[in-house]
Amino acid sequence: MKKHLTQLSLVATLFFTFACSNAAQGPYLSYESYTLDNGLKIVLHQDHSDPIVTLAIQYHVGSGREKPGRTGFAHFFEHMLFQRSENLPRNAFFQKIAAMGGSFNGSTNSDGTNYFETVPRDALEKVLWMESDRMGFFISTVTQGGLEREIDIVSNEKRQNYDTQPYGQSSIIIAKELYPEGHPYSWTTIGEIDDLRNATIDDVKEFYAAYYVPNNATLVLAGDFDRELAKELIQKYFGEIPRGNDVPKPTPLPVQLDQKKRIFWEDDFAKLPDLEIVFPGVEQYHNDSPALSALASLLAGGKQSPLYKIVVEEKKLAPNVTGNSRSSELAGGVQFGVRAFEGTCLESVYEAIHEAFVRFEEEGVDEEELQRLKVMQEVNLYNRIGGIQGKALMMARDNEFGGSPVATFNELLKFQAITKQQIMDVFDRYIKEKNYIALSIVPKGQKDLALADSKPAVVSTEKVEEIESKSEAGKLADDDYVRTISAIDRSVEPDYLPNRPEICVPAVWNFTTANGMEVYGIEHRELPIIQAKISIKGGTMLDPAAKKGLAYLNARLMNEGTALKTADQLERTMGLLGARIEITSGTEGLTLSISGLSKNFAQVMELVEEMLLQPRFDQEALMRVKMQTKSMIRQNSANPRNIAQRTRDMLLYGANGTFAIPEYGTAATVDNITLDDIKAFYLAYISPSIASLSIAGDIDKATCEKVLTSLNNNWITKEVVIPEPVQGIPAKGATIYFVDNPGVTQSMINVSTKGMPMNDPNYYPAMIANFRLGTGSQGMLFDVIRLQRGYTYGAYSAFENGEFHNSFTASSSVQGSVTKESVELFKELIGTYEERFDQEMLEVTKNSMMRAMASSFETVGALVTMLNNIATYGLPFDYVKQNEQTLHNITLDQIKEVVNKTMNPNDMVYIVVGDAKTQMAPLGKIGLGKPVLVVR
Repeated sequence: MKKHLTQLSLVATLFFTFACSNAAQGPYLSYESYTLDNGLKIVLHQDHSDPIVTLAIQYHVGSGREKPGRTGFAHFFEHMLFQRSENLPRNAFFQKIAAMGGSFNGSTNSDGTNYFETVPRDALEKVLWMESDRMGFFISTVTQGGLEREIDIVSNEKRQNYDTQPYGQSSIIIAKELYPEGHPYSWTTIGEIDDLRNATIDDVKEFYAAYYVPNNATLVLAGDFDRELAKELIQKYFGEIPRGNDVPKPTPLPVQLDQKKRIFWEDDFAKLPDLEIVFPGVEQYHNDSPALSALASLLAGGKQSPLYKIVVEEKKLAPNVTGNSRSSELAGGVQFGVRAFEGTCLESVYEAIHEAFVRFEEEGVDEEELQRLKVMQEVNLYNRIGGIQGKALMMARDNEFGGSPVATFNELLKFQAITKQQIMDVFDRYIKEKNYIALSIVPKGQKDLALADSKPAVVSTEKVEEIESKSEAGKLADDDYVRTISAIDRSVEPDYLPNRPEICVPAVWNFTTANGMEVYGIEHRELPIIQAKISIKGGTMLDPAAKKGLAYLNARLMNEGTALKTADQLERTMGLLGARIEITSGTEGLTLSISGLSKNFAQVMELVEEMLLQPRFDQEALMRVKMQTKSMIRQNSANPRNIAQRTRDMLLYGANGTFAIPEYGTAATVDNITLDDIKAFYLAYISPSIASLSIAGDIDKATCEKVLTSLNNNWITKEVVIPEPVQGIPAKGATIYFVDNPGVTQSMINVSTKGMPMNDPNYYPAMIANFRLGTGSQGMLFDVIRLQRGYTYGAYSAFENGEFHNSFTASSSVQGSVTKESVELFKELIGTYEERFDQEMLEVTKNSMMRAMASSFETVGALVTMLNNIATYGLPFDYVKQNEQTLHNITLDQIKEVVNKTMNPNDMVYIVVGDAKTQMAPLGKIGLGKPVLVVR
């Protein structure tokens, strides 16, 4: 058994140095590690800053453990383990975590699968009982019906995230082409659906027995718990699970290409040509891995990079470039991507990338850029461990794959030690004149844009009329099974521990600057970082009708340099300070998002002031940003979710309403906007009189006031009148509006009506009412449409709470062949929800939501969000406590009243984005009249 104290060794020349002997002086991760007799590795990390705990289990099994013909099993098991186990009835996992006020999830990649739960601290024993039941008492409960239902759900996930997404096939094609046939990485995590459809229960049992064993996993417990009690409970629930057969660790299988490969794919959903070039790389923890990661960033990761300079600025071929080096357990790859402007021949992109490589070789590594990368690598780690859940997940993966819960820190030290020569060495070793694969993805019918001599990719796709469900709809009938012998009575769910957390709202300080800006802050000293947000009211509400997108372009251009710094100089200065500053504009306002090291707060705010008060407003930058925006608009026109949201806003706010057009406008309105328009907009509307600053982290009120002195003195206030948004003629409710997306195998469904702002008296009661309908996996929508029917990967509902732009929307992406049945279910579940909601549901809702408040203020980001709500909606400082009181006092009659008022199905528009040829006509038979075809 070992106890450890691990602390970041900061580069003194960049930041500061912490003393290891005093945890209060800086960020640290203390932990205790040991191994149970059955081989399960345990890591304990106590953190009493918030009254919650996270339990994370990292299994050393991913898609790389699969065999050809049996792909997708690891990801499939991630799903299956949420179904049921011997002492958890089917789908009880979802309901129980929700009842605890917790959150959960799981994920799978090529190397591993993890599961995690974050709950209030008194639920510790409950989650240990549940997670141990999945590890040791699961496999006997698997039924043929359960197997088939989960196959349908995974099939929907593949259609939703791969088959019907623009460029969704790229990772599948790259895996097949980069790795030789039979290599564990030659298929993706989702696998081949035919393999899953052919799977038997015996296949499933064999895979589970081989890999889901305690000696192939790490358990991390992080948060507010008693150490000795935690050890006792871990032994109680996990100690008796039998050790499995030894699981040998995979041996690295790096690849070499014997020739350059050119492949192309005509994508039904892509609107822009895309080129991906991938070189073989190295496995994780290889000595060259840190330098390769830095190389990819130096080549394509910023405005100073040669790929950005040549592809974006000089040749104007694309709005952006990407570059990354991915090192996995067995092998790795270095990938560069360019999604070009419409109609661009990818040969010109390829030549530009090659030219960038030549320039990099000639000019070498820029020392300041390398230093910027090192600084940001460290800041990224701070952000990663900013919450208990993030710490638990990192430590679990590090321990299982790196042999230490703090392997990431060791990798950071290696990254900080990278030299310019090392980077040039890996450039020569892995990139210069080396073989690669080049994947051209082009819109349907535009294969002439692909690289010359490219061969067509082989991709397995479905047609909507061919799709059939594997399982029968309805609740699954569970077979009997023989229970596994246990030394304890696992059929009895343990009680809560006697340390239920109280909801403590952090103290808020505030002041108003002399120029009129409201400032709200919270001290949170765990890490030496700050996050802040300056919000300026207006946004698209200030756009003239013929120049929609003006506020958006103004914000974009304010990121493109200042009067004193070019855009790349600005980016470098931020990075050397460990800061991020981004200006964005939405439907109701402009936002400056700020994060950085608290030590450098004064210098960061100097940059904020420079960006805010001295924007560069360069004509060439405007032309580039306009091209980028139109490129985004073009690609969004193929995204089903985006199409549904745009259609919703047009229907709810009327074709002539302020919010009928997205904040970024249309291609035509963007073309109408000039640099003079942007300058005039800036001069008229960027004022502290309509601004607020929300800040949290390692900062106090006095320091904040002092640092803001310059901004207060130099930012001159002006009177700004924000017009009321125009409400057009809304569409008729209780009607289906169909948007044709020809040939798509999934249908995107949105059921929507107008909502209310956060400061409306009905808002929080409506949030309470919606909890059991569609907030997360405990909701009726998820339970019926996914779990009982297998029609979708997920179904949810939520209120959007803008001051003027707000809505209630229930949504899901469903299997195309069950579009009619899915819309019927939405209609039934929402239409009968008031009747279904009873006193028992109310009590469960109250308990779940009350308990969930314990984790409301865990991260600095969550605190900034709370402060911004106070500033934006004029809420009292203790609005969270007032919500708690509302939740405690609300009655069943009040819930029914708010459901009738805010979720009335007669007020809702039913939007379907799908294949009209096969799905539109049947929708006329469900009692909502003849569907209306919406022309895009």
